[in-house]
Amino acid sequence: MVRAPSITYPTPDYTVGIPTAGVAASTKRSSGAPAAASRMPVVSGYLVDVPVALGVHVTKGQVVARLDTAMLDLGVRQAETARTKARTNLDVLDTTIDTLANSRRKLVTARSRLATARASLVATIGVLTKTRASLETSIALIQRLIAQVPPAGPPHVPPYPVLLAGMQQGLAGLEQGLAGAKAGLATMNQGLAKLSKGLKQLDGARSQLKDARKLVVIGVAAQDVAVDLAKARRAAATIVSPVDGIVTYTRAAGTAVMVGAPIVRIRPDGPSRIYTYLTTDQLAQVSVGSRASVTFDSNTGGPLAGRLIYLGDGATVPPTNFPTSIVHMTRAVRVTIELDGDLTAPPGTPVDVEIGTGL
Repeated sequence: MVRAPSITYPTPDYTVGIPTAGVAASTKRSSGAPAAASRMPVVSGYLVDVPVALGVHVTKGQVVARLDTAMLDLGVRQAETARTKARTNLDVLDTTIDTLANSRRKLVTARSRLATARASLVATIGVLTKTRASLETSIALIQRLIAQVPPAGPPHVPPYPVLLAGMQQGLAGLEQGLAGAKAGLATMNQGLAKLSKGLKQLDGARSQLKDARKLVVIGVAAQDVAVDLAKARRAAATIVSPVDGIVTYTRAAGTAVMVGAPIVRIRPDGPSRIYTYLTTDQLAQVSVGSRASVTFDSNTGGPLAGRLIYLGDGATVPPTNFPTSIVHMTRAVRVTIELDGDLTAPPGTPVDVEIGTGL
């Protein structure tokens, strides 16, 4: 038989505490046995409620502690205010873009109407120009006829001078109309140029606003994430049991807790495990599966049966606070023993372990 030293805690405690990360990752204890993982708060503060007591059985997801959330509530409100502001900015930007779009539609309509009117005026100028040319031809013809009539001509000669005067007067009016039409055409050309310039400026402004909107949309999404994160931090202040088990330790409500400080310890349901150390000479006489027996002073029955289920990867010096018969300057290997069925020892009870050598 190889006698193992007594240990302070014969069963592993599941600690619910405040780590530096939002979610505790599954790790291995120094013995190599896996440790359970749980969601833990990322904040420290004051415990306002610990609704469980020592010895009670809790279930996975049951609330075991609550931290003060005054500052966390403020963080949620601030994040929500920032998100509301970002969404308001987005609404204002959308309204401005819509306004510019309506203005652009009006300018396009005005330019289209002005272009139509210009086309009509150009056609009118063309007609007036042809009319003037025809009228000038007629005036020249009458002037030649007048030149051919003798000074004392017969009484039946047409009144060419009167016709000439009327045509010349009409030509003057026509010239005046053409001048006005051309002036109007110049004004229309200027108006079309201004409308085109205005449309170009509007398009540039709309393009810039649309680019800005993309950034604002990203900002709104970021604020949504910030709100979710603030709510997650607040939710983390409500600590729940990660496993089914028995409460073995609680911290008193109203006390301050720092990051990493234990708040509640829970012994998970299932086989109890005991950790101890063996020297290399002792280790050579046992193997995984070796039977073990555990005794302690308060036990009124016989020894608790178990088996060795894990051997450490390497030798180390046992911690000075770990009770063992091995001299603490001696390097030893940590091993894990699992008790059969639902056998267990009271938490914190020193125990003696014997492991069968199989010889």
